[in-house]
Amino acid sequence: MKANWKKFLIDNGAEFEGDELVSFGNPSRERRIPPQGSVLSDLSGRGIIKIHGKDAEDFLQNQLTNDISRVTENTHQLSAWCTHKGRVIANFRIFKRDNNYYLTLSADLVELIIKKLRMYVMRSEVSIEDVSDSRIHFGYAGERAEQDLQILLGKENVPAKANQTLQQDSLSILRLPGTVPRFEIFGDLEDAKNFWENCNVRAAAVSHSGWDYLNIVAGLPVVCQASSTAWIPQMLNLQVIDGIDFQKGCYPGQEVVARLKYLGKNKRRMYRIEINSSELPEVGQKIYAEGESVYAGKILTTVINPVGKVEALAVLKIALVDRKLSLNQDTANEEALITILDLPYSVDE
Repeated sequence: MKANWKKFLIDNGAEFEGDELVSFGNPSRERRIPPQGSVLSDLSGRGIIKIHGKDAEDFLQNQLTNDISRVTENTHQLSAWCTHKGRVIANFRIFKRDNNYYLTLSADLVELIIKKLRMYVMRSEVSIEDVSDSRIHFGYAGERAEQDLQILLGKENVPAKANQTLQQDSLSILRLPGTVPRFEIFGDLEDAKNFWENCNVRAAAVSHSGWDYLNIVAGLPVVCQASSTAWIPQMLNLQVIDGIDFQKGCYPGQEVVARLKYLGKNKRRMYRIEINSSELPEVGQKIYAEGESVYAGKILTTVINPVGKVEALAVLKIALVDRKLSLNQDTANEEALITILDLPYSVDE
């Protein structure tokens, strides 16, 4: 995190543990704000990889699950990078600015992804670098977020649909999918500070946990080091949230991903769940179904929701979701029982 940005956030009430922003003074109150109230959330803890060079588009097209030719200065997309066995190594939000591609992802995967991607550059004119600390990154969300930004930016400028991007000054403003209007903002220090201050008049500042909660409500997976290579894209619902293009050319794992679509039947998928607990489980923690000795699924991402319970995205065996589910192997224990919650999109079984 840039030292000047950290100082700016501290001057605005942020409290840190090391470089991690933990709250703006009242974590329990902040947790109750979304989705009804508008929130500002610093996302400096996310990683950003910059890929540029004459062959950058072709390079990414040959590596990722989505059609990179659809990413322009005005559009962004969700995508993933897989092993040759079709397992998701990482997933990204990808946007473009000044002919550079920016991939946002879990920070604990940045070093690994850069190292592995560079192995495929060969003779291509492609540069890959970590710019996590040089681009300010924060989010703005709320029921009135679109109207608020229209006041700040002009009604005709604000992205009206998901996956649209606005470029203004040094800022790239990305509209995300979901039932609550959400925007991710990237930019240089001074423009980011000014925009934060303008937004802060209309919203409450919260830690990244508020943003994590909205990601879960929107059913958007975030693969981290602990979940890397655990699942194929369809198990993360990427086929229904525009994270896979089945018409594009080859990429690592493409045969496995395509075979499941056209010849197979997906036996696992991602669900949104609530756990009767206020203790966050670890990523990868097992979920059990009543009457089954083998686990039914695993946790992907978790957060404490506005009512003080654990809310999560988890990959579960479809055949077992109607059973009694729990984090405890003894499903008679009421303490960690699981309820399946709605996603904002439907998934064909």
